[in-house]
Amino acid sequence: MPRVVKHKMCYIGERTSPTGLRDKMAETGKYRPKSLTYTKALSGGARERLRELILYVSENCEKAERFGMIKLNKIIWRADFMAFEKRHTPITGAGYQKLQHGPALIDMKPVLREMRDRKDIEIEAIDVDGKREQRVIAILPSHANYFSAEDLKFVDEAIAYYWNKTGTEASDDSHGVAWKTREERDKIPYEATFLNDAKLSGERKKKFAKMAHEKRWVSR
Repeated sequence: MPRVVKHKMCYIGERTSPTGLRDKMAETGKYRPKSLTYTKALSGGARERLRELILYVSENCEKAERFGMIKLNKIIWRADFMAFEKRHTPITGAGYQKLQHGPALIDMKPVLREMRDRKDIEIEAIDVDGKREQRVIAILPSHANYFSAEDLKFVDEAIAYYWNKTGTEASDDSHGVAWKTREERDKIPYEATFLNDAKLSGERKKKFAKMAHEKRWVSR
């Protein structure tokens, strides 16, 4: 009988099996996607929604002691993926990838360059506790035209969650199963939010052992 992995899904080597991920979600009854979601078309478009969210987060983190590029990425990532977990719709709809410091927006750098060139933002190098961070400062006010009150609730929760964390702590916090099971620069589907490191109960272990046996899943 194949050995069953501890995480709540099937692995192929060190990479996540998309089929195993879809099977896992269908089995739990949480979500039944026909395919994995890497981007999602929402009103305004992903890049415009990302621009507005960068302004919103930067405004609301103006008084934070630590707020560099890592935390900006992690705040938006957490808000997007928590929103998708709760309602199957993200906030930006933008694509994500695995980078060294955790999940990151694929379009973050080009969007920030455009915003700086348009004088929407400034990016200042600031020394905090002996480390230099690139801090985004909003010049233009943000507009919530694209976002619902529920959208902003997810964003505000993410800001509060990371408020007192350093960039290193925020990075380490994002290194969960979704990040660990990808290769560098692999795209991360929004459905990865359903994965976690929680231990399975005895009943769940038996259920997955049966599934593993029937589907001949093998972990390495």
